[in-house]
Amino acid sequence: MRRRGERGLATAELAVLAPFALVLVVLLLWVASLGLTQVRLVDAAREGARLVARGEPEADAVEAVRRLAPAGSTVDVAEGADGTVAVTVRVRARAPLGFASTVGSVGLDASAVAAVEAP
Repeated sequence: MRRRGERGLATAELAVLAPFALVLVVLLLWVASLGLTQVRLVDAAREGARLVARGEPEADAVEAVRRLAPAGSTVDVAEGADGTVAVTVRVRARAPLGFASTVGSVGLDASAVAAVEAP
């Protein structure tokens, strides 16, 4: 036998917990997207370092990196004195909040180094 004061209690609990569950799902999706963005940065940096090390023009390598990297990425190419080339790709990943673009923004970067190949 139920008491009259407990009617609708499950609905009230659901109404209180649902926003927290929604925030948790959004955060988990954002963390997953950060992981995918990092993988794309690593792949782009590796490809850029490989292209420059093979003797491709730097401008072509940077263009290839920009195609592979997320939108808004910056690319730095540096040739070392020891016969290596390093490519660094950076991007500012933003949280999926339309009302505040700076809240939750995270800077991600990836670097790759390759030995310059003899022609």
